[in-house]
This record gives sequence, C-alpha cells and structure tokens, in this order.
Amino acid sequence: MYGAAIWGPGLATSSWTTLERPQILMIARLIRCKSLVPHDIIRAELAAPPMLVEALFQTVCLLHRIQSMDTERITYRAFQASHDMALAGDTSSWYAQTRDWLALHGFDIDRLPPVQYDSQAPTYSLSHRERNRIIPQEIWHTYIQRTWMNPGRTLTPKMLHYREHFLRISDQGFIETPRYMQTYLSHHLRVIIGQLRVSSHQLEIERGRARGVPREERWCPVCHTEIKSEEHLVIRCPAYSRMGRFLMAAYERRDQMLEPTHQTWVSTQQTITQYFERVGPHRTDPPPRGIGLTLQQAAAQRVRRRPHLVGYRRPRLHQEDISRIRIAHDYMMEYRRTTTTWTGFLQEALLPPPMYHILHPPPPIIST
Repeated sequence: MYGAAIWGPGLATSSWTTLERPQILMIARLIRCKSLVPHDIIRAELAAPPMLVEALFQTVCLLHRIQSMDTERITYRAFQASHDMALAGDTSSWYAQTRDWLALHGFDIDRLPPVQYDSQAPTYSLSHRERNRIIPQEIWHTYIQRTWMNPGRTLTPKMLHYREHFLRISDQGFIETPRYMQTYLSHHLRVIIGQLRVSSHQLEIERGRARGVPREERWCPVCHTEIKSEEHLVIRCPAYSRMGRFLMAAYERRDQMLEPTHQTWVSTQQTITQYFERVGPHRTDPPPRGIGLTLQQAAAQRVRRRPHLVGYRRPRLHQEDISRIRIAHDYMMEYRRTTTTWTGFLQEALLPPPMYHILHPPPPIIST
C-alpha cells in the first residue's frame, strides 16, 4: 500500500477487488470457503476492514498535510496546479480523480474526516496519534454503513441472508467478530461453522459440473439418496442430522458455553467441543503412609479419615490443587480469557459449601 494516496484514486473498483485477493485468500483459508463468496462476507467473519479503507486513510492524511504546508513548497504548488486544472474541466488531473473517488465512497474533499472536529477552530488540539486513530475509525464506519446498512445498490441474496442472520454490528457502528472465532475450537469444527455461516459447502452438484458429470448423476456420496445440493446438505441429508442437532443445542446454550467459566475441580475453559463431555469426580491419590510422618501429619490424616456429615464437603486444597489452579490461571491469562489474579481463584475455591453455616453454627456469646 506504499503511495496508495497517489495511485489509489485512479483505480477502478474491479482493480481493488484484484488487489484484495491475497487478503481474502488468507482469511478464507481459516474456514475453507470458496472464491464465489462475496469478499465483504469473508472479511466480516474476522471484522477485518478492506484495503480500500487504508488507501482512503492515506489519501485523507495526505490532503491534511498539504493543506497545512507552506504555500511556497513545490508539493503545495503542484496540488494547487492540479486543483486549477480540475476547475477548468480536466478530469484526468489528480485532484479531479481524488475528488470523484472520495465522493464515490461518501466523503467530500472540502470537508475531510474527522468531521466531528473543526480543524479551523481555535480549540482544535487533536494530536497526530489521535488523528491516526479517529480517521480510520470514521472511514471504516462510513464503509460499513454504505455496504451493509444503507447500500446504494441491491444486495445479492447471499449478502442479504448474511446480514439478516449472522452480521452483528455494535452500538458504535462497527462489525463484531463472531464468537466462534474468539473461542478455542478445533480446526474441523471452525471450518464447519464458518462454511454454514457463509453458505460455502463442498456440494457434489457444483463439483460434478466442473468435472462434466451429468446433473442427474451428482448423488450425495454419503447417503446416496438424492442430488447433493445446498438444500439437501442443510435440511434433508440424514448423515448430517446429528451435526445439525449438535449445532442447534450449541446455539441454544451459546451464552453459557462461550463465556469464560471456572470450575472447582475441572480448571479449563468450557467450549462447544466440551458440550457433551462428561466430567468425572475429582480424585486425588491417598497420602503416603509409613515411617517419616510427624505427629502433626498423622493427626491431619486421622482428621481426614473421620466420617463426615451428609451434605457437607470440606474444601480440599492440597498442593497439587493449588498448582492446578495456577496453571489454569496462567493459561487463561495467556489467551486473554480473564484478568483475575490467581489468588482470586484460590479465594473462590476456599469458599465454604452452602451447608457450612448450618452444620457449623457460630459459638454462643457468653456474657460475664
């Protein structure tokens, strides 16, 4: 994108689609989607802005720098000459191409972003870092509005379906990354979910067309009951019914499964892949017996072997439990799952059971 402010305004829309091909291929490999999927849908799966936004940002920054230059500099004189040529009716000048290019994407060359700040006001105090943060956000927000919310053209059926069922836009007007992209999942499961979201399936009806197989012979290689189309794959194929029931159950419990949770005996992050796993009881090896125990250790063993009342479970925090909690905390901190310190996990594990206050009433108050 070096020098995009100079050569970017002269490119057609089809040329930008070709330039964005490496970015689209990099994102598409995560979910193995086809090239026929619209690029805006593929980028929305990672909430990634297009390369066009970066080119618009460089162009706006260049115009801001030119407007603040000394009028005797060669760069400013070249800009003024291009401006005069555009006013004279020359559409091939850089100023005319930039003006039309910005207008095509919803911006005015006489009122550049950030529009919520007046650069001529005496209290204008945006720093260079603030402008580099605010201007791309405003350009990205405008692009989202013109592409998804208020498009100037009729959206394709795939984009309409994606906008109605899968696209999530925050209150600030930005695309939110899907939850399955933020949660640790196996690559196979992420590919299945991604292909269902973007409507990109390995259909025999399309693969047979490329191989020259007649349409009536493009049977589903799994169930062999009818032609494998998108409707057959999603609705009628019995081989995918179990996966469909799993996804429906995962969708119903998505809020509980995708939020970071902490369990006392299973220190891990619960995800979709662990939905049907049975968690067994916590077991620890018995303490060693024999010579070498002190009187305090022997007394502690006798206390642990005493029978307990029904409904009461004493919190058992041995050294291995503390180590397991610390390992889980380090793992969650590494992958940005929590900001709680590891002592918070210990305090949670040390909380008494619900029946503790009933089985262990406080001592009576004796007045002297």
